[in-house]
Amino acid sequence: MSATDVLDAHPKVTVLTVDFFDTMVTRTVAQPTHVFAVVEKELVARHGSRWRGVAAERVHAEHRARVAAAATDALRDITIDEIADQLSDAMKLNQSERDLFVRSEKATEIALAKAVPAGAAVIAEAQSRGLRVLIVSDNYMPTSHLVAMAHAAGYGWVTADDVLVSCEHGGFKHNGVLWKVALGVAGVPATQILHIGDDHEADHVQPSKFGIATHIDTRMRRSHRDMHNTSPDVLPLSRIEATQRDAMYDSNWDVAHALGDGLVGMVVAAQIADVKNVLRQRDLAGIHFAARDGWLAHQVWNKLRESDSSLPEASYTAFSRSVVWRASLTELTPSNVGRFIGDDEVLTVARLERRVGCSLSSLYRPDESIDAQSARAVLLENDREVVAASQHLRQRLLGYFEKQGLLKPGHHIVVDLGWTGSTIADMADLITDATQGATTIEARLTGMYWDATPSRMRVSMHGYAMTEFESLDNNLRLLGVIKLLEALVTAPHGSVVDFADASQNYQPIFVETQPELTAYEQLIGKVGRSAINSARALLQGTHPSGVKASDITGTALWAAIMQVGHTPRSEEVEALRIVRHVTSIDHEGDGTSLVASAPASPKSFRQDQLPGLYDGLIHGHWLQGSLRSWSYADDTRWISDEIENIWPSTKSQWVSAPLA
Repeated sequence: MSATDVLDAHPKVTVLTVDFFDTMVTRTVAQPTHVFAVVEKELVARHGSRWRGVAAERVHAEHRARVAAAATDALRDITIDEIADQLSDAMKLNQSERDLFVRSEKATEIALAKAVPAGAAVIAEAQSRGLRVLIVSDNYMPTSHLVAMAHAAGYGWVTADDVLVSCEHGGFKHNGVLWKVALGVAGVPATQILHIGDDHEADHVQPSKFGIATHIDTRMRRSHRDMHNTSPDVLPLSRIEATQRDAMYDSNWDVAHALGDGLVGMVVAAQIADVKNVLRQRDLAGIHFAARDGWLAHQVWNKLRESDSSLPEASYTAFSRSVVWRASLTELTPSNVGRFIGDDEVLTVARLERRVGCSLSSLYRPDESIDAQSARAVLLENDREVVAASQHLRQRLLGYFEKQGLLKPGHHIVVDLGWTGSTIADMADLITDATQGATTIEARLTGMYWDATPSRMRVSMHGYAMTEFESLDNNLRLLGVIKLLEALVTAPHGSVVDFADASQNYQPIFVETQPELTAYEQLIGKVGRSAINSARALLQGTHPSGVKASDITGTALWAAIMQVGHTPRSEEVEALRIVRHVTSIDHEGDGTSLVASAPASPKSFRQDQLPGLYDGLIHGHWLQGSLRSWSYADDTRWISDEIENIWPSTKSQWVSAPLA
C-alpha cells in the first residue's frame, strides 16, 4: 500500500502515532544487536583488547537488567544506564569505561541511523494533511537520543514533545501502559488515531484494545536473525544483508539472490582472495579449482583475468572422493569393500558394474536388486577384475591430471570447500608417485573438522574459515552445515565418475541426477549467478554494501557460515526443501533431502531414539535447517527442543559471551 492508500483508509484520523525502530528509523546493519558489534570493533581499535566480547556481553547485560527490573516492577522498562550498570559489573568497568561505552553506543546508533522509506512516506503524507505525528516507542534510550537519531535519519522536525518512550513513562506498548499515556497526550478519541508499526503485539494487539486503528509493516525485520549472535565478525554479512533488505524493500524477498549475494558470494570471494594471498608469498606451478566446489570461483577468476593480466591461468579440475579412492585401490578386501556400498543400499548388479567399472560374474540377473551384504560378496568374488578396473582408471585419471597441468614439477594449490582433506591427500599421493616427488600439492580449503588431522600428515592443508583445531562445538557446528554448503557452492554439472581414454583426451565423465538438475533449475542456479556477481564486486571493491574482500577474514567468513547455516531464517529453510544431496559412490539415485523430514510418529517417538536421530541429521542432512523446520510444527517442536537440550552445540547462539 502507498502512503496515500494507508491514510485514505482512515479518513477520520487526526493523529498518527508511529513506532520508531524499523518503522521510522532503521540502521545500516541487518539487526539491532549488530550495532553493538560496531561499538566493539571501534572500542577495540581505539582502546585495545579490553573490549573484546563486549557486543555479546551487552546483550546479556540487557537481559539481566530486565530480570532485575521485573523483580520489583513487572510493568516498567529499563534504561540504558541500568544496562550499563549490569555491563560494568560483569566486565569490571570503572566509571570512565562505563561512560565511554554508553557514549559509544549512542554515537554509533546515531551514525548508523537511516530512514525507513514507507514510514517516512506515511509521515510526510500525514503532515501534508495536517495530522499531528507522535512517536511511540518501546526502548531503553531517552527521548533526547531518539530525537538525535531522528534528526540523523532526516526527520528534522522531531522535538522532545513528539516522543513517548517506554523507559520514561512507566510501561511498554507491549503491556498497554504506554498506550494509555499516548491517548492522554494525543488528546483525541482513540477512533481518531492511526498507528503504524512492525510488531504484532505492541503495534496491533495492544492499541486495538483501546480502539486505535493500526497498520503493520514488517519488511524491515526480514534481515533479522538470532539476536544473541553479535560480534565484529558478523558485520560483513550483516551489512550485505542490510543492503539486501533495503534493495528488496518494495518486492518479495528473493531467497536465492540473498543467499548468493551474501554467504555464497563471500565464500567465493574468500577462495579467490586466499589464492591471491598465496601468489604474493610464493611461486606456483599451478592453481586448480576443484570440481564442483570451485566452479563459481573459477568463473570469477577468469572474469578477473580479463582486466588483470597479472593473474595466472588456473584450471578447473574434476575429481571426486569416489574416483580418487577407486584409482588408488590396489587390493579388495572385506575391510575396504564396504566403501563401494552403503550399509543400507539395495542395488542391481548392473548398477554395481557401473560403479566399479567392469563386468561382474554372479548368480544374480543384471536387473535383480540385492542387498548390501550380497553386493559386497559379489565384488569380493570378482576382486581381480575390480582391482584391474581401478588400475585402468588410475591411468586415465593421471592422464587427465597431466592434461590439467597437475603433473608439472613444482608447487600446486588445489582450491576446495574441504572438510577432511582426505581426497586431496589421496590425489597428492597419486601425483607424487607419478612424478617421483617433483610435484607437491597444497590444499586451500574453506573449512576442516577433526577428521582432517590424519590427512595433514600426508599433504599440506590450510583452512580459511575453520580448522580442526577449533573448539569441539564449532567442529560439530561445521559438520551440521556441510551438506548445505555443498548444495550452495556448486556447479551446473553433475559429479565426475570416470574419465575417457587417451583417444578422447581423458575428458571427465559427469553423471547427472534429476534431483540435482531440478534444484539447480529452480533455485541453486540463481544462487550461483548472484554469487558470481557478488564475489566480483567484493573483490573489486564495488559491492553496494561497501564490504570488500579485505573485510572477509577467516573469522568473518565463519560468522557468515554460522549466521546462515546455523541460524537460518524460515524462508531459507522453506526454499531449500527442494534440494536433495546425492552421496552414493556412483552418484546415482534420488539422494537424501537437505532438510530432513521429522519422525513419522512424533507422539510415539522415544527419548532413547534421539542419539540415532541426531547422528543421522549431523552426517546426512543440514542439521539446523532440519531442526528449524521441525520447530515450526507443534507436534515435532519437542524433538527439536530435546536435541538442543542434549547437544548444546545445536542451540542457536554460536557467539559465546566470554563472561556469560
